[in-house]
Amino acid sequence: MARPSRQEERRSEILDAAIGLIERHDLASLRITDVAAELGLTANAVRYYFKDMDQLLADLALRSDVRFYDERLAVVERTDGACAQLALTIAAGLPTGPEDAEWRAIWRAVLAAGFELDQRRDVQGIYHRQVELYVRVLTTGAEAGEFRLGSPVRDIAMTLMALEDYLGYRIVARDPALDRATALRLLSEYAELATGAHLPPMA
Repeated sequence: MARPSRQEERRSEILDAAIGLIERHDLASLRITDVAAELGLTANAVRYYFKDMDQLLADLALRSDVRFYDERLAVVERTDGACAQLALTIAAGLPTGPEDAEWRAIWRAVLAAGFELDQRRDVQGIYHRQVELYVRVLTTGAEAGEFRLGSPVRDIAMTLMALEDYLGYRIVARDPALDRATALRLLSEYAELATGAHLPPMA
């Protein structure tokens, strides 16, 4: 397996530093110089990789593809049975808990970069790729006879994504009435109603 290049490693280090800073600072006031100081670099050294905070935040938003699409796709491809695939896909989309700094930072970055989706096809695509992953699992389950879909497959997939995003937001926002276990239960209940199947327990 090829090792990541030094440039890729540096970009990842910068994004990791930005995640830490977003946890401690107001995102609106965050500057390239803050990120540089966090790493002991000059501002120009960071600008070599990200010309400004808009670009850095856009790249941080796109990083969600790794965690919420690439990694979930890998789980689906190595898991037998659509019920198990759907349960694991749901569980992997939620934050691990209120202290999940990466989930919170990515969500903020997506919001910061994504209010003009007609002009940001890259950010817009994050959501649609995850919807397509749900469509794939649901379609596979229906074709195998595991699911009896009560609505069009894409409607179910989009509803799962909407629930996942909003419930995940409530978790990292530290809503005392909404924790990961509750979110998993709510998503599981909807998924079972929509598919006519019983999903395995999620953790």
